[in-house]
Formats: sequence, C-alpha cells, structure tokens
Amino acid sequence: MRNNKKLILAGLLIAGSLLTINGQANTVQAKSYGKAVTKIAGNGNYAIYHNVSSKGPSGKFTSTKYFKHGQIQSKESRSTRKGTFWKIIVDGRNVGWVSEKFFARNQISVANEVSLVKNSDYSFPTRDAINYATDAHGTAINPNKVHVSRKYVSTNPDKVTYSYGKAKAEVNIDVHDGDMASPSVTPKKGFKTTSTWNGGSKGSSRNWNRAHGYRSETTSNTIKSNGLTLRTRLFQPRFLSLGYGQAGDAMGQVGVIPEGMTVNGGIFTTSLFTSSNSQYGHLVSYNLNALKSKYAAQNLTTMKWSTFKSYAKNIKVSPYIKLGHGQSLGSSSSYIYVLANDNKYNNGPASEEILQIRKSDMKINKIWTFRISDNRYIHNATFVGDDTMYALFHNGGHNCYEYWKLTRDGDTWNATEVGATEGRFISNSPVQGFAYGDGHFFIGFNDNIFKVSENGSAQKHYRFNTKREIEGMSATGSRLYVQFAQRAESVSYTHLTLPTT
Repeated sequence: MRNNKKLILAGLLIAGSLLTINGQANTVQAKSYGKAVTKIAGNGNYAIYHNVSSKGPSGKFTSTKYFKHGQIQSKESRSTRKGTFWKIIVDGRNVGWVSEKFFARNQISVANEVSLVKNSDYSFPTRDAINYATDAHGTAINPNKVHVSRKYVSTNPDKVTYSYGKAKAEVNIDVHDGDMASPSVTPKKGFKTTSTWNGGSKGSSRNWNRAHGYRSETTSNTIKSNGLTLRTRLFQPRFLSLGYGQAGDAMGQVGVIPEGMTVNGGIFTTSLFTSSNSQYGHLVSYNLNALKSKYAAQNLTTMKWSTFKSYAKNIKVSPYIKLGHGQSLGSSSSYIYVLANDNKYNNGPASEEILQIRKSDMKINKIWTFRISDNRYIHNATFVGDDTMYALFHNGGHNCYEYWKLTRDGDTWNATEVGATEGRFISNSPVQGFAYGDGHFFIGFNDNIFKVSENGSAQKHYRFNTKREIEGMSATGSRLYVQFAQRAESVSYTHLTLPTT
C-alpha cells in the first residue's frame, strides 16, 4: 500500500483561490488533493457551512452530529482567520465545510484489552489492535506506519506502546494458558454430495451489470426452495465512499466486496473489502428499524438532503481495521463479533483472533485469541450473544463436518464438540455462510443452504438458482438472513418461520 503522506504531497496543489461571498472577493489559501484523504471524526459537535473565505466560514446549514459515524473524506482544505476548514465528503456525498477541530487529531485509538492464549506456534501482530491513527490534521494514517514497541506477542505478557508523530497509545497484552479440546461425537448420516458452480458469481441482480450501468435496483427478489422463502430486505449502496481510484489508499474506499453479515435487534452489519485478498476492511451497520425502504440506501448521493441526513445517521462505518476473511460475524445488543481468521491457512496450530467491536462507535473494544486443538483451525463461525460462539470445522480425514460450541469463561473460550455430520455436502464450493438459530445450523454454499440439527442430523437441503455467491448468513429468532453478491451488497431474509422437518 502506498505511503499516505507521499500520496498527499504528490496530489497537493496550493493556490490562492478567489471566493465571492456577499459580493466581496476574498483570497484564501486553498489546498486541493488529487486523491481524497480519509478523516477521522472526534467527539465534539461542530457546525457545517456552505462557504469559506479568508475571514472564516459562512452559511451554516447543519451539524456534524448526523455524520460522525460515516466514512469521511476530503479533497480540499482552506486556512482562514478562524482556523483551518475542510470540505468533507460523507459516505460518498459532498456535504460542506467543517472546522479541523472536528477531527481526531494526533490520536491513536487501540483496543482496550488484548487477551491471548499461550501458543508458541503463533505470534499476535500487535498492529491488529489499532482502530486508527491520525496526524495533526485528523487524517487517517495507514496502521503499517504506526511505530510499535513490539511487533508480535506470543507466550509472555507485555505492555505495547504505539506512536505516530505526537500521537501515542498503549495496550496491556495478557497471556494465559488454555486447554485443548478433543472430538467426541459420532457423525450422523449426512446429505448426498452434490455440486454447484465454482468461483465467483456467475449472475447478478437485474441491474448489477454493464448492460444496465450498475444502476439501482427497483424491484425486489423472491427466492424459494423446499419450503424456504427469501425476500429482499435491503439493497445496499455500491460504495459508502468515493468510488474506484478516487481515494488515496485502501482506507478510503468502502466496498465493494462483502464477505459476511450479522443481524441483531434490527441492526444489520456486513464486512466490506476493496480486495478479496485483503485482511483489512470496514464493517458497515445499517439500522433496519429506521431504514424501512428496500431501495433508498442505494441512492445516498442523489436522494433528498433531508433523507440523506436521516440515512447517514443510521448507517455506521468502522475504521479500516483487521477483519481477517470477514465472513464469520455475530452480534449481541451492544457488540459485533468477528472471527478474524486467515482463510488461506488450511489447518495447523495457529491461534485465531476474536474481535469484540462496540456498536456505538464501531471500534474494537477487546481482542481474544483461542485454539480448539492443535489441528483444528476454524474458517467458519457465528456468535450467539456475548459469551457463545459456534464453529464449523470440516474434517477431511474423516469426511465429516464437526460443530463446536465455545463458551467464554473470563478470558478463556472453552470448546466442546456438540455434533457432526458425515460427508462433504458440496464437492466443489467452499462454505460461504454459517448460522445458528432455533437449535439448528445453517450452512451456505453457492446457491445451496443445508439445515442441520445441533447434534449433526441432516434436516433439509435448499437449492436455488441465483448464480450469485452467498456472502454470509445470520439467524435471529425464527428468521434466517442471507446476503447475496452482485448487487454486491444485497440482503434477503425469511418472512416465514424456519421450516421444520
């Protein structure tokens, strides 16, 4: 990733700009950036203005309270007698001018706690605890540019300090012993192995294609199979930022690749990446209790201003943080949970990270690591509340899927195998989603969902024909939520009680 500072300097144009306000010409020093920089909001509430002159801002029309949790970018700043002001872009839409004091300047935000299970075969990258780092102007700095007193922690506790310019932070990293678990369940008879299409999506929603210019969807989808009916709940924006090539680095672009999802209490959260190979990305939360329309969120840059303010207030974007593959999510009333695993790591003794992220401000609160055993690295998991995680492990040597329940006791996640199912289910597609609800597991592949009882007994097979990748699933009460790709961030959910056998 390119150096943020170099990008800014390369794109910087300094000129005396003439602004006409109330019929008077004023010269003001303006800085324009060829690529947008990412700004980090602070805690205060500040006015937003239409105009800025050498004397200061004018034309107050709104405040930052609507936008402090959005993706904030800027391509222009101006120095005035009343300080420096930046013209902000929020969730991809031009908004107005705000004082530089609004931003979190010279700050590093890190997780409050990190608790590791002792493992000589795994070293925790300490930069994974960074939410953001900013310079003197509140511009986000790539976490790789932050100096750390120790890059990795493995078997011994340590206090790690973080610094960038005048910004400083520290984290106490605890290390404790953990117990290994062993499988103890005889697999139940499984499904007949079948196949699906392999690789990325082969189809799209009606308008998500070159022929239709990737324009917004205006018609919902109904997807049925074997008693399961999925209906569109929300078509998501293509970007929650400026689009391709307009940001200075990967921190600035939000989207366009979704990987996972979770729903709890009407808050739908998805993970978004700029590249399928990246382990850093953004979480985006939508308050479905407030965003009633299936379609409006696609049109953030063109909707009425009053509507945009309401939508911006009910959409939250996390900083650019470590998410791993980003497929395994869950949530409680207050937190989002992420299994920040490496999907390229097949199996072995490495530990895995669990991130606890506050819904209130979308920042990492706490990090744990865990291991089930030396030879079970988890690629798919879901969280049920604050203290319970269900994990899926494909045991290739014994040709079965194992289901593990992990419960948190203090900082230790204890694992117990609760079920197992014979077979591969799908021969040529990786698992694309995993959910738990009403005592059942739901395992998603491209155009296929399998329902399994908690002990591993095969229940039902649902086969679709969307030709769109499933990008995560979530079960809440009697509802199963499914996210499909292309329109890359579309969500569907059941209106019916989950089918029984």
